[in-house]
Amino acid sequence: MPRSTLPFLLPLTLLLGACNLTNASTATPVWQEEFSGNSLDTSRWGYQIGNGFMAGSDYVAGWGNNELEYYTDRASNVSVQGGNLVITARKEKITGPAGSTTGTFDWTSGRVRTAGKFSRTYGKFEIRAKFPRGKGFWPAIWMLPEEPSPYASWAANGEIDIAEGWGSKPTELAQTIHYGGVWPNNVYSGATVNFPNGGTMDQWHTYAVEWTPGKIQWFIDGTLTSEKTQWWSANKNPPTSDADLNAWPAPFDRPFYLLLNLAVGGNFDGNPDATTPDQGQMLVDYVRVYGMQNETGSAGPRPDMTYPWTPKPARPALSDGNLVYNGSFDWSDTDPRVTPDTTSLSGAANSKFWTLYTSDGQVTLSNDAGALKADVTNAGSVNYAVQVRQDGLNIESGGKYEVSFDAWAQSARPMMLKVGGGQDRGYAAYSGEQPVQIGTTKERKTVTFDMKATTDAAARLEFNLGNAGTGPVWFDNVVVRRVGTAAGARPPAADGNLLYNAAFTQDATATVPGIPGVPGSAYWTTWSNVPERLTTGISGSVITLNVKDVDPANNWHVQLNQAEVPLTAGKSYTLTFKGRASDAREVAVVIGENGGSYARYLDGKAALGATEQTFTYTFTAPVTNIGAQFQILGAVGAAGSSYGLSFRDFRLVQNP
Repeated sequence: MPRSTLPFLLPLTLLLGACNLTNASTATPVWQEEFSGNSLDTSRWGYQIGNGFMAGSDYVAGWGNNELEYYTDRASNVSVQGGNLVITARKEKITGPAGSTTGTFDWTSGRVRTAGKFSRTYGKFEIRAKFPRGKGFWPAIWMLPEEPSPYASWAANGEIDIAEGWGSKPTELAQTIHYGGVWPNNVYSGATVNFPNGGTMDQWHTYAVEWTPGKIQWFIDGTLTSEKTQWWSANKNPPTSDADLNAWPAPFDRPFYLLLNLAVGGNFDGNPDATTPDQGQMLVDYVRVYGMQNETGSAGPRPDMTYPWTPKPARPALSDGNLVYNGSFDWSDTDPRVTPDTTSLSGAANSKFWTLYTSDGQVTLSNDAGALKADVTNAGSVNYAVQVRQDGLNIESGGKYEVSFDAWAQSARPMMLKVGGGQDRGYAAYSGEQPVQIGTTKERKTVTFDMKATTDAAARLEFNLGNAGTGPVWFDNVVVRRVGTAAGARPPAADGNLLYNAAFTQDATATVPGIPGVPGSAYWTTWSNVPERLTTGISGSVITLNVKDVDPANNWHVQLNQAEVPLTAGKSYTLTFKGRASDAREVAVVIGENGGSYARYLDGKAALGATEQTFTYTFTAPVTNIGAQFQILGAVGAAGSSYGLSFRDFRLVQNP
């Protein structure tokens, strides 16, 4: 149940064994909870309450995953009945503290843990449970390190996810570990497995991990379903070499405690939809922990593994400098550069070196007029629900890169373009997640970015077509090439402001983009998931966002952004601005990572009213990031409502 994780795992549905491989015969009971009483035993379990947590002086809403629920200690959300712990998620309004403000939430649920009451290093952890079906339900059985940990903070100090269920995919289960550097330099690895014997999540199953030095194994109903023997923990942020590693087998060599919860919405399974029931229940029959005979053995030497800084063999660029192979979808399958393991797109000829990923979206691929035609039949709930991509691009640290391609669509629509890392890079977005508007006539699209991360010889170019309408889209002549050297951190403006064009007096140019068609908007961008719902104007140094027919599912569906904001780890910053709204509206105020995990260094709120007010925020940057992003996130209110948001005098300065 990680904070700021990406919302999907690489599919690994191979079961590792059909027989019972557990070491139960050599296990000794050390702790158990049978839920035999009439209420939760608070000498063993503690409640977590709210919709987020404090990270230093900053409040992280939605538990870092954009979750919707507000956890309570009410019996209607957490109870013990008939020998089971019952955690109930309910669709109901609740108002409660959310950092320094008060928020209203549409779902309640429960989350309990043994932190400070029971934790253990190694052993067998076994839980018999039953999960609810329904889009957006996210039941989880997982473990976190007891504090204080010698390994800094999440995820350098580790996380073990015993079982996480997608409410919309009842035949599948996620089994994962999180580790690496301190957020946002964390990574994870795991498996998506099928329930044995055709089972589903809404049946009773016994979930277990057997954790010994150097090995973690996952079981469902006694069947071994996945195993991990490689991980790492860094003592420097960001880590850049093997010298930054903590001793093996850190971080999984310290006491961890248990958590049980039922989340609703967020990055993992998306938000509930019209098919989701108004109530879901996670039942837990028992939790049993055993010591194991082999838990006192040696972890052995550190295994060979890949780190973000590990050099990878680089695929050479083509003679014209293009890093994309078969960018015009015209290479034959007998091309000498094609190998037996080269990927291709089902349904599309001449598509070697390209890959398709779908989560809850659907697309039909074919060739048309020498281009790739992607006919989206189900847009899914997230932008990567339909993802056409090419892996294996060698993106070098310190380089400036240009992405260009021809695109057109049957109906005008947006897409999200990204050049980034794979699983071992935490799916970092080197280019940021770039919105691209596609029209109905063939047009050349161009995006440039500076590579500020460690060189990645296995980077990915992604065309993300999900959550943005259905219908055909065409791509052709795709090029990614290095065009120069990346710029360093941009200096503050003459008055010390880290935000450029704060008075909205500078027009966009060919080298300094702005909001299309809006004079005075250089360095600023806006975005809406449905472009026609947002119009922007600037007058008298005031920028106004006119929002029509809002989609309130997530507040980031309306954005005012400025990227390339330089921040230094450990330094304190103060943000101020003046704002008002046509009627009372609360917006999110964010400074954080532009891509990847979208980690939030400042995660604030501004309660706007008809009278202009001044808003002030102070935060400390957890990492050095010369390309951070400032955002106002404004999709708020009842579905279909319209309103205006006005701002001026943005100022971000480093404190003495």
